Amino acid sequence: MGTGAIVLIPFPFAELTHVKARPAVVIAETADRYKDIIVAAISSVVPASCSKNELLVEPSAINGLRVRSVVKVDRLVTQKQANVLAELGSLSSVDLNTFISIFRSLPHRSG
Repeated sequence: MGTGAIVLIPFPFAELTHVKARPAVVIAETADRYKDIIVAAISSVVPASCSKNELLVEPSAINGLRVRSVVKVDRLVTQKQANVLAELGSLSSVDLNTFISIFRSLPHRSG
């Protein structure tokens, strides 16, 4: 599973009290012996206007999504690869480039 792959995983709620099976975009595989995956959430609840950290994605045969969705580039979790319920598809090259651009523009602290 490379960057841009779309998988179905049990995604935790922010309170960590529940999980919901939802699609997510793979960002990277961890470099340690566990080979976990870092993913960004995808939601079918599309806002009237996306934030600067969201990417609107239309369903296609390439990405395997069933409905118009929003990738929440700043809503990240690390998951065991064994938790992947299904591999749905991948972002198109255009969507992947936009995703990477948004990811790189996320605020960060140094030091």
